[in-house]
Amino acid sequence: MITIKKIICPVDFSELSRKALQYANEFARLSNGQVFLVGVIENDPSINYSHGLEKERAEEEQKLVALIEEEDMAGIVADYVIYEGFAEECILDYAKRQEADIIIMGSHGRRGLKRMILGSVAEHVIRRAPCPVLVVKENEHEFIK
Repeated sequence: MITIKKIICPVDFSELSRKALQYANEFARLSNGQVFLVGVIENDPSINYSHGLEKERAEEEQKLVALIEEEDMAGIVADYVIYEGFAEECILDYAKRQEADIIIMGSHGRRGLKRMILGSVAEHVIRRAPCPVLVVKENEHEFIK
């Protein structure tokens, strides 16, 4: 029997991340699990930002709270966190801290030079995650409605 109780779902507020959130929501409903959202304000943590990122953090938190209401996830979302740093490192750190059973995230499917230069957050997470990762892609056969 598969037990999925702690689901990590990174959110960047794109349509693809909302799609991944729908998958996370459905998995949580089916397994009586909980979803843990992670938002990331991307920046280089080695740089001292003199203006601070309090405003960005407050905006991110407002958007996360609105998203939870919009997707009707009250009771399903156990917690959310907002990190500052590199997305893949933040996602991996949160998954380890929460002892996640699965990470459900979107992949924008970069190709060619963009992928070579920027890499893929999903690819980095898949390689180093402490648990299975379900990657939701833009143009795929969907199995949730």
